[in-house]
Amino acid sequence: METIKKRDEFIASSKGDKFVTPSFIFLKHKLNGANVKVPKVGYTASKKIGGAVMRNRAKRRMRVLAKEILFDSAKPNTNYVIIARRKILEYPFSQMANDLKKII
Repeated sequence: METIKKRDEFIASSKGDKFVTPSFIFLKHKLNGANVKVPKVGYTASKKIGGAVMRNRAKRRMRVLAKEILFDSAKPNTNYVIIARRKILEYPFSQMANDLKKII
């Protein structure tokens, strides 16, 4: 999977399906007519999460979550965005994994 780096792709992903969990928000956007076959994933954590150290910790947790669960079941021509919520730092990782499995 590739990583979403452009702001336009993050914004376009908000037009897709949205799933809210206590620790993160998951956006899934199917690209129509796109020539890109590889699915992409993006991670974002705003300053609401905390300082730089806390935001980086939240992004690390999201990257591991995507690597363990999302990479195997990602569909081509689809962008995925994981947005951290405040509880992501204290929420058990196993529960986060169960939440993502239910969504996919």
